[in-house]
Amino acid sequence: MKPVNYKNILFICFILGLAITACKPKQKIVYSTKPVEDKEYNQLFSDINNSTFDYNTFSSRLNMDVTSGTRSVSSKANIRMVKDSAIQISVQPLFGVEVLRFYIDPDSVVIVDRMNKRYVQESLYSLKEYYPVGFDFYTMQSILTNAPFVSGKNSVEDSDYRKFNYTQTSDLNYYLSSKDPESEIEYSFTVNGNDRITFTHLMQYEKQQSLQWTYDNFAVLGSSSFPHKMKATVSSKSRKVDAEFLFSDIVTNVPVQITSQIPDSYRKTTIAEILKIIASE
Repeated sequence: MKPVNYKNILFICFILGLAITACKPKQKIVYSTKPVEDKEYNQLFSDINNSTFDYNTFSSRLNMDVTSGTRSVSSKANIRMVKDSAIQISVQPLFGVEVLRFYIDPDSVVIVDRMNKRYVQESLYSLKEYYPVGFDFYTMQSILTNAPFVSGKNSVEDSDYRKFNYTQTSDLNYYLSSKDPESEIEYSFTVNGNDRITFTHLMQYEKQQSLQWTYDNFAVLGSSSFPHKMKATVSSKSRKVDAEFLFSDIVTNVPVQITSQIPDSYRKTTIAEILKIIASE
């Protein structure tokens, strides 16, 4: 029997890799180099609202990098969304094996830790007492899809322009800001010349809690464009977490399966214990 020629195997794998890479369509990045137009505020808000990414269902692969203090974690994941219904993120570091699953719907949050056979299941209402900034299903859905949102509302209408203050920034973008009277969370959007949100910021000054979300690498997807790179920073008095998300293989408007099912053998724990996986004390 002839010995295996590993050089030939490596060469074949290399050629296959090149072929697969060559067959992938390149993303058509959309760059905005023009300043925003001088518009009436109602027209500006309507244009922003009409430019949002259109979908009923959404699925994508993710490459994630998360840093907290001196600790960093990189992983692959899948995200699935059914608009106005549910969001699911499945963290799969190696060989497609799920180790964490995050599920959120308008009423609840479920986190399943498969490595330690435990789970968190909480209502959004109870979590708002501890994590008020951005902890709302419709807010999170909008942030993940580069859309504007209005505090306390499930959807955005053109008439909501009255809820915002408007200024132009030194780098010739628009800056829209508002405040939720109940939680006193201030939230704002930076908008470029293509009427796309490039930065979202939520801030609760009393508790010193903040969520910053940046959008980049806008690429044509269907009849619109979608930011294939997002960066997030979540900070409080005692902790800061930075994350980067790279989207690929995005598919929209096809049936997706989302589940909040928990294995019977798993034990219930707290969200603070789960967060220790990625955040140091």
